[in-house]
Amino acid sequence: MSTRNLTRRMFLSSVVVTSLGVALAACAPQATPTPKPAEEPAVPAATAVPAAKEPVVVRFMSRAGAENIPFYEKCIQEDFEPKNPGIKVQIEPAPDGWVEKLLAQMIAGAAVDLFQAWGNIFYNWTERDLLLDCQPFVDRDMSDAEVSQYNDFQWEGLVMKGVRVGMPKYINLMTLTLNVGMWEKYGVDLPPEDGNYDHDDYAGWMKQLTESARSKGDEGVWGGWLPMWAWDRFWNHIHMFDGLVVDEKYGKKCLLGEENAQAAFKWAYDLEWTNNYHAQPGQVENKWFRDAVNAKFIMTAESGTYPITSDRAFQEAGIKWDLRHVPKGPTGRRSVLGTTDAWSITKQSKVREEAWTLLHFLAGPIFQEKVIVGYDGIIPVLKPLIDGFITKVREIQPTLEQVRLETIKEILDWGYAEDTPWFCDQVGATELIKPALEAVFTSGEEGPEYFIEVAKEVDATQQDCIS
Repeated sequence: MSTRNLTRRMFLSSVVVTSLGVALAACAPQATPTPKPAEEPAVPAATAVPAAKEPVVVRFMSRAGAENIPFYEKCIQEDFEPKNPGIKVQIEPAPDGWVEKLLAQMIAGAAVDLFQAWGNIFYNWTERDLLLDCQPFVDRDMSDAEVSQYNDFQWEGLVMKGVRVGMPKYINLMTLTLNVGMWEKYGVDLPPEDGNYDHDDYAGWMKQLTESARSKGDEGVWGGWLPMWAWDRFWNHIHMFDGLVVDEKYGKKCLLGEENAQAAFKWAYDLEWTNNYHAQPGQVENKWFRDAVNAKFIMTAESGTYPITSDRAFQEAGIKWDLRHVPKGPTGRRSVLGTTDAWSITKQSKVREEAWTLLHFLAGPIFQEKVIVGYDGIIPVLKPLIDGFITKVREIQPTLEQVRLETIKEILDWGYAEDTPWFCDQVGATELIKPALEAVFTSGEEGPEYFIEVAKEVDATQQDCIS
C-alpha cells in the first residue's frame, strides 16, 4: 500500500496510545503556552505577496506518496506559483513513522511549514500548542459565501479548543460496501437504494446471508463486518441509538454505561459474538474491510469510501460491488464519521503568511478539482464539486457506473456525517476506552456491560482537566 493510502484506522490500531499518550509525553514535557497576543500577533491587512529576488520557500510535507508528488507539483507550478511569484513550494514526502518524527521536529523548531493529518492527531497537538491558529487568516481573507461551500461537520470539526487547526483536504465517509455477487448467490435482496431501513432490518439481512451460506456448506463466510473495536468506527452507532460517548464536546462525563449506549453495544456484540452473523477479527485473519471482501470472507462491510481505490481492488478480484447507506437507528437517526482530514501549519513556521496562501489554495476549487478529484479520485471538500466528482471518477474508472456513488452526495445533503466526539482529556479517555473496545469486540473477553465500569474510570481521568 502506498503512503498515500495510509488511513486513520492504521494509525489508531497501531499507534493511538503511543502517539496520543506515552510517546508524546516522552518526547517532551507539556510546555506552558505563552499568552497568544505575544505568541501570535494579529494578522496584518491582506496584501499581495510581493515578488522577491529569492522567493520564500514553503516546505510542504505530503502524504500522497513520493511517486505521486509530481502531480501535486504540476498543479502548484501551473496554478499557484505564477500567481504568487514570491513563493516557492518545496514538497517533501512523508517518511515512515512521520507522526513521531514530525512531533519531535516541531518541538525542536525544525519541522516543515505545512503537513496533512486528521482529527485525533490535530487535537493532541493543539493541546500541546504546536499548531498555528488559522482563524485570523480565515476572518481576513475568506467571505461568508466562500466558507459556506464547506461542509459543517468538517469546517466546525477543524476548530479544536478554540483553535482552527487547518483547512480541509478531502472527505471520507462511512458507507456500506456490498459484495453484490454474494448477496445474489445466497438469495437475499439488496438493501433499498433510498435507505429506508433500520438496524433491525440490517440484522435480519446479516442473519439471512450467514445462514444461507451455512446451508450451502460455506462455513468461512459471514454476512457482515463492523470494526467496533476502532476508535472512529464505534461511536456513530451509539449516536444512532440516541446515546452519547461523552456528555458534551470536550466534556468530562463518559456515558458509555448509560442505557442507550448499552443498547447499541449489545446490538453490535450480538451480531458479532452471540450470533456470529458479523465476522470476528480472527475469522477474517484480521484483514481490513477491502481485503476481507476480496477474500470472500464477508458480504457486507461498514467502512470508508474511496471509490476508485475500492473499484480497482474489487475488479482485480472479480467482485461486483455497490454502496448503500448505513441503517437508521431505533428512532430513525443515522450517523457516520465524516473525517477531518486536513492540512495544517506548524506554529514554529517562520513563513506563516506564505504558508497560509498555499493552504488556502490547496483547500480551494482549483487544487480540489484538478488533484483531489482529477488525480486522487477522492471526495472533495467543496459542496459545488460533488456532482462533478461523481461524473469525473466514473470517467476515470468506467466500471463505477454500476456503483451507486449518489449515496455519497445524499449523505452530505442529508447531513448525517459527524465529527468524532472529544473528551476534555482525550488521551486519558482513549487509554481506557480503546482497550475496552478491543476486549469486547476484538477478543470477546468482555460483554457490553464492561463499559459501565470503564465509564466510571474514564470520569476519574477527567476531573483535573481544564476545558
